[in-house]
Amino acid sequence: MTSIAIVGAGPQLGLAIARTFGSQGYDVALVSRNRARLDDLVGILTAEGITAAAFPADVLDRDALTQALKDAASRFGGIDVLEYSQWARSAAPR
Repeated sequence: MTSIAIVGAGPQLGLAIARTFGSQGYDVALVSRNRARLDDLVGILTAEGITAAAFPADVLDRDALTQALKDAASRFGGIDVLEYSQWARSAAPR
């Protein structure tokens, strides 16, 4: 199975990308710092028949981000596509 990791996943662009790739059969790994928001997104995607999982990490914490991506790769047998929207980090409130 192919997979995509979406770093900085949120309810707008991240969710739209997840839906686009998920509808094409990709497993979706969502990465952002807010676990509750990630769980909400996973619930939405799962309800739409898309395989998705949450991997919380702050992109400014290199070790945490590296571990999240390793965990996602382990869960889905690798990461085929990596999407990172740089503006998502700076635009998102803490």
